Amino acid sequence: MLGNDTRVESPLLAWPGEWGPERPAVKLVSGAIVFGIAATVVIPYSIASASAGNTLGGIYGIAGGLAALSLVAGFAPHLRVRRRKLPRAVVLDGSGLRIYFLSTWKPLVVTWLGASVVFFLVHGLLFLRDMSGRSDSIRIAIGAGGVAIVIVSVAMATFMFRYVLSGKNRRGVVVLAVEGVSLSLGTATRFIPWDGIGNILPRVISNSHAIRIAPKPGVRIQVEVGRHLLDRMQRGYYEQNMDIHSWVLGVDPALMLHLVRFYWDRPQARYELTSGAVIERIQRGDLQD
Repeated sequence: MLGNDTRVESPLLAWPGEWGPERPAVKLVSGAIVFGIAATVVIPYSIASASAGNTLGGIYGIAGGLAALSLVAGFAPHLRVRRRKLPRAVVLDGSGLRIYFLSTWKPLVVTWLGASVVFFLVHGLLFLRDMSGRSDSIRIAIGAGGVAIVIVSVAMATFMFRYVLSGKNRRGVVVLAVEGVSLSLGTATRFIPWDGIGNILPRVISNSHAIRIAPKPGVRIQVEVGRHLLDRMQRGYYEQNMDIHSWVLGVDPALMLHLVRFYWDRPQARYELTSGAVIERIQRGDLQD
């Protein structure tokens, strides 16, 4: 790694107009506020339920609050748009520049999914408890519909939970090497050689500032996937696009965009990716025409 005490700084580079204003998306700010309020509201609910002997209600509130808090924590990196410092999880190992996903990313997702599973399960039990004391067929039908929705939600959350854990603790990483660009996450790894890239575009994807690497016509991104169903289902998409979300890397979006574009445009400079020369270039901000 580059060092634990001194973090590399870079000047702020030009922001592309395709990303819009240099501010977080309104939806993200609104979501952080709404879920922050929700997490605050469920605290007294959980305390009141536990005090009244309603164990299910207390667990329901705690799980809902934990899910809401993990979402707020997940929104937090999005709310900071520009960054001058590189994260500490940047490694030069002789094979290329390796930028690892933030270490908090996976635990947050696991916490959110785990809390969501508990939340939905308890929600279903509350539905069943409410149905057991009623003879009204309409209310029973509504309750049955609610239970069905809960079952589907639990199944989806469990499916995603297993997917996140399927990487066997592999940490996501983007690698810029002399040969090309690779993105590894979970059980899937994508690679495209520099001469196979057709364009590198700034895109807003799921309210996130992302860099989309698109292959030339007739070229497919090389994909290796594990045995997980979700990766196999997305293989066709993986072969067509490589989307790098800078927020999960803790890197300034514009810096990441110009960094990838620079070495795509300049084959003669790619040897720098195996040495400290790439870091020196980042520090100078010498990545633009």
